[in-house]
Order: sequence, then C-alpha cells, then structure tokens
Amino acid sequence: MTTQQQDLVFFDDNTLLSDKVLGKDNHALHVITHAEGTQPAWLINTLIESCLVGTANLVNRDLARVPRPRSLVTYVSFLHPLDFVHKSCRKQGLDLEKADDFLFVDCFSELFAKKIAQPQDAMAAIERVFAEIIQKIKLQSNGSSAVIVHSPELLLAATDITSNDLIYHLQQVNRVCNSLVVVVNTGEALVDFESIVPADPVFKITDFYVKLHHKSSLNVNLLPLATGKAKDITGCLIVSRGALYPHENVRVLEKDYVFHVSKESTVKIFFR
Repeated sequence: MTTQQQDLVFFDDNTLLSDKVLGKDNHALHVITHAEGTQPAWLINTLIESCLVGTANLVNRDLARVPRPRSLVTYVSFLHPLDFVHKSCRKQGLDLEKADDFLFVDCFSELFAKKIAQPQDAMAAIERVFAEIIQKIKLQSNGSSAVIVHSPELLLAATDITSNDLIYHLQQVNRVCNSLVVVVNTGEALVDFESIVPADPVFKITDFYVKLHHKSSLNVNLLPLATGKAKDITGCLIVSRGALYPHENVRVLEKDYVFHVSKESTVKIFFR
C-alpha cells in the first residue's frame, strides 16, 4: 500500500479519549464493535495506554507522554484472563504489572463455575457480579476514571437475562466513571436484524447492540474487508458520532480508515 500512513484520532482535539471526555462530572459511553478477523485487542491496549501515560505509540505519534496518569483505568473482561491482557499490552510496550492506576476485574475465570452457577436463573447472580464491579471501581477511583467492559454480550448468549437488564447494569457502571467503553462482538452469527424470537440469543444481542448505540457518544466499528482478506489490509475502522454528545466542548471526528495489524503486532492506519 502506497497511501500515506495516518494518525488515528477520535476527537477534534487530536485525541483518542479527550481530557474533556475523561473530565469530572462527565459520564460518556463509547462503543467498539468488531467481527471475526478484526480482533480489537490492539485498540483496547491503545486506549489503556492513552489513559495511563498519554501516548498511543501504535497509532498516533503526536500524543505526548504525561507525568501522571490522565485517568485511572478499570478493565472488566468477560473474554480474557489477566495473563492474556498483561502479555498483549507488553507487546505494545505497556507494562501493566507495574501500573498502580490500572485495575483488572476478571469476569472470565470461573464465571459459570462459581459466579453464575445457574445460567437459566441468573438475574440475582449477575446483579452480584456488577455490584462487585461497581464496588471495585469506587474503591479504585479518586479522580478521573475510564472503564472498559469487554464482551458483556456473552451474558446474553449464555444466561436468561434480557438486553434491557444488561443495558441497566452497564448504565450503573457508567454512573461511577467518566468514560465507559463497551467492546462488543457483532459478527454475523451474533447480530441478525431479521431475528424475531425474544428468547433467541441472537435476538437479544441484536437488541442490545441497537439500544447501546442509542445511548453512546462515540462508535468505533472494526469490519473485515467486504472483498475478503488482503495481505496488506486487516480491515476497516469506521469512527462515527453516537446519539449523544460526549461533551459540549469536543466533537467526534467521523472518518473511515483501513488498518493493518502485522504478526509483530504493529499497526498501520490509512484513510479509506
């Protein structure tokens, strides 16, 4: 590819997560969606890096390191254990094992062995899971805080809760942080707008996907190429404004990119 490489930005102050969005009394919701072949680990790691140290070395060379964390970060994962996150971030030069302002909440290990022992009657158990998440955020946070919740849609696929139940719990999380980033898999097997059976996991996840976007300020969509795979392009990255403004003094820069993630975990971004 001969097109000039670009810096990735989400907001018009040349940032991924603006200081204004991370500021006091703000409660913004951002949504990252992805499909098969466009795993978002590199982007999640980049947002963690940006919040903790100010830089985003993989995708934006203009962002400078700050002397103290811009924001505390809580990463809630229903998909990966802590060891995976440590190794993944280390590839990008971020050592989370030494980061005092980073908290990982493991909602993957033993989720259905201990925390949700009866998936067919899971309402109370899931309430306890999110109550624990909120309590940990409150104990960790004494200033600006960002929370990333990865793959909560798994609860819709594996338990009897509804999309409204999950939206409610995420809203409760959003109230105790300044920026909530929800990462959702929207592959063809999970999202189908023609599904009409309320008990069907696909119907629930599709409904959740729609309602989540109605409450968001920023949407980032990672998609595979419509024409199939290419050696020098992994997929498309679409940045769009959500239904709500993130802050009165900052706006979302709506742009379309293509990106390439190499085997060495380097990322290149180009305008589409």
